[in-house]
Amino acid sequence: MGSFKGVGNMENGRIDGVVTFPGGVYADLNINGVATAEGPLEAGKLDIDGVFNARSDVSCQTLNTNGVATIDGNLRSAIMDIDGVVTVHGSKVEADRIVCDGVLSTEGQVSADVIDANGFINATEIVGDRITIQSFKKSFFFDLWVKLNQAVGSRGYSKVDLIEATTINLRGVYANTVSGHDVTIGNGCKIDTVDASGKLYIDSGAEVKVVIENKK
Repeated sequence: MGSFKGVGNMENGRIDGVVTFPGGVYADLNINGVATAEGPLEAGKLDIDGVFNARSDVSCQTLNTNGVATIDGNLRSAIMDIDGVVTVHGSKVEADRIVCDGVLSTEGQVSADVIDANGFINATEIVGDRITIQSFKKSFFFDLWVKLNQAVGSRGYSKVDLIEATTINLRGVYANTVSGHDVTIGNGCKIDTVDASGKLYIDSGAEVKVVIENKK
């Protein structure tokens, strides 16, 4: 067993070793060991450097993860900084800003004003204002995520059914539909349909089946 300092109710918490706890409300919570939250969890700042399993919803102001997190419910954080692997089984991932150099995977929708990913994002739908996903090269975290989840069909790219935003910049992304105002489809992309109402650029190294331009 491990040690757990902090019992919720807006206290600071720190988890070392292997700990199961009921969830709760924390000012700051740092997970260095292997932790399981049985109920909803709220935190001002959530740092995950170990392995974290949440059986319900997780809500925080800032999420920093260098480890591995699996969330059975929904995830809401104003700022997300993902250098590790985050898997969300709920229907929603919501944020103001997401920076992802690791892997974010969800069976539902990712909604954020700004997404800046040099890692990998796999989702049913991504919506926002400015979305940049520059996935192309294999990485340690991507290989780790595949081994842990076995939930991606092929290595080396992000996979999303629908991407919708004002400004979209993609590389190494497979998608059914990409819809936006200013759209850049870079090298390594495979897209079924691109719908752009403003500027559109498609790299020669990308594959796009259908292009719809609705310039106003």
